[in-house]
Amino acid sequence: TIICTYSDSSTLTKNRRPTVNNFNKQRPAVRKEASNAIPNFALLPHPIYLKESVTIIMCTTPPSSSYQHMSPPPSRTYPNMTKGSSFVPLPRPSLRAQKQRLTSILLDSATTLFVLYFLYHNPNYLNPWSLPNATLWLGGFILIRCAIAFYDHLVVCLIDSCFKCKVLPTREPGAPPVRYVELDTRSLVYLCLNAFNEYAFVMRLTHYLSQGGMFQALPLKLSEVSLGNTLLALGIIFVSMDMLYAPLHHLMHLPSLYPLIHKHHHRQHFPTRGYLDAGNEHPIEHMIGIICVWFALMTAELMMPSLLCLGDKLWYEDAGLSVLSSPSEWVRGGGVHAITAFIFFQLHATLAMMNHSPYDVQFSLPLIGSTKLFGKETQPVKCIEKIPWVGLRLRRLVIGEWFHYSVGYHEMHHRKFNFNYGQYCMWYDLWMGTFLEYEGPLRAKELEAKKLKSKAK
Repeated sequence: TIICTYSDSSTLTKNRRPTVNNFNKQRPAVRKEASNAIPNFALLPHPIYLKESVTIIMCTTPPSSSYQHMSPPPSRTYPNMTKGSSFVPLPRPSLRAQKQRLTSILLDSATTLFVLYFLYHNPNYLNPWSLPNATLWLGGFILIRCAIAFYDHLVVCLIDSCFKCKVLPTREPGAPPVRYVELDTRSLVYLCLNAFNEYAFVMRLTHYLSQGGMFQALPLKLSEVSLGNTLLALGIIFVSMDMLYAPLHHLMHLPSLYPLIHKHHHRQHFPTRGYLDAGNEHPIEHMIGIICVWFALMTAELMMPSLLCLGDKLWYEDAGLSVLSSPSEWVRGGGVHAITAFIFFQLHATLAMMNHSPYDVQFSLPLIGSTKLFGKETQPVKCIEKIPWVGLRLRRLVIGEWFHYSVGYHEMHHRKFNFNYGQYCMWYDLWMGTFLEYEGPLRAKELEAKKLKSKAK
């Protein structure tokens, strides 16, 4: 709690403690006066009530060390302060907050030492192509950063200009204002560290593909493109990545881990900066995301040959023929084309940027036709719905509810932390009971109609 006195506070409160409705009318004046007296007042939550000549600003969470700099020394005076008035210093952090801060310092220090030790014994991790000098390496880094910045702006341009996507209801003109958080020093440090990690990932991914994948069997030629190593492999990559990322994401929300790693990413309750908000995360969390990408790519690379061998075996057995297949054929690799890996990387970056944008982008992947063209009440869908026991589940699978992407789902995760852990689809959340539909304020037209209706009364 921060307590501050003002020379003109009695005029604001009219010498009485106002109700919440009266305070809402006085909020602009209070914020204007408080912003002149308290540094970085915009970073604090809204005041809740006034009492006599004292403004009491209640924080929704206990003050942390990041807010300590907002309390100036008692000897320093500020405008609109009466003679002899001073700021009451913030209380000392609780024992729990001190313990969390110490644990965070130990975790970051241990991680730094581990990374330095790993890079010392594996210098090729940051240079898998064995570039001869640092100039080429830095030139590649600058090229990748420029490409990511261009791609971020390209995605926004396509969404805004070509597809004409509307913004989310919380960002519409006339909706209640939302609170944005600027990038602080820690955010800039995290973005820089994650940029080097992304550069190492891009270099290792391109080197991995050029070497033919895990077993040097990954196809590179256009003549080797097939339905299995493109569309089917792409679906396996997306599903397997989300099925690993969602539980790990849920794990990072445990009370013991959340303040140490994932809390920084949730500083922004309403993401709007695209790549900057998506990449503004703890380096440990960023590495977890890269591990999920590698897991998904290798899963598809190994699973596709296994599925092909299984299909051949079932096909020949139905025909009354016997087929011999060695165990090595089931895990021979090469189930993903290099073009598929490139397309996945582009789509993954695009969806991550859109998840942290203000645009209301959503789509589904139906199995039978397109619900956009044929609707959800077609004859095949009605027949499937009549199947006993599993009809409703099959209907959701057919019309596209099995893979429904929505930026609004991820905004709900930033607003209400314990829901919607999935990144692309909500399978995990539907199974775990953590799925939450999008909840937005009334749209601008509805707000205007409500105001007109209240005036008419």
